[in-house]
Amino acid sequence: MMSRSFRFIWTIPLVALAAGFVGCGGAAKLPAPAERLPGKWRGEMIVYEETQAKLPTEQVAALSQMQYDFEFRADGTMALSGVNAGRAFTSEGQWHPVKQEGDLLTILSTEQNGAKKDIHIEFDGKDTFYIPVNAPPTPGAQMAELGAMRFTRFR
Repeated sequence: MMSRSFRFIWTIPLVALAAGFVGCGGAAKLPAPAERLPGKWRGEMIVYEETQAKLPTEQVAALSQMQYDFEFRADGTMALSGVNAGRAFTSEGQWHPVKQEGDLLTILSTEQNGAKKDIHIEFDGKDTFYIPVNAPPTPGAQMAELGAMRFTRFR
C-alpha cells in the first residue's frame, strides 16, 4: 500500500514536467526584426520617471504630447508624420537595416533632405517596438536618455 501511494506522489510531478516540455515547443518563432518593421505604426512618448523629476513640468508635458506615425514600406521607403511642439509635420525618406541581433534592429534612415542617422529599435513581440529618445535635459547639459517612443502597429 505504501509503495503504491509513493509511486502516485511521484507520478504527478513527472506528468507535469513532461507536459511542460511538450507545451514549450508550441510557440511560433517571430521573424527577424527587419521583417517585422514594414507596416504602419503609431508612436507616443514615454518620459522616464527619473527624467520627469529633472525637467520643468511644461517640458515634461510637451514631451508627453509628442506623437508620430511611421510607415515603413517593404521597398525601403518610409513616411513620417506627427506633431511636435504643437506643429504638424510630414517627411518621406528611405530606410535599410544595418544590424540585427535578437529583437534589436538598427536602421539607417535617410530623410528627403539627405540627412542620415542610425535609429535603434527594440521590438517587444510582433506589434510593438521602442525607440530611445536622447537629448540634453537642459541647455548645455550632456546627452541623457529622456524616455522612449513606443510604437504600436495600427495597420
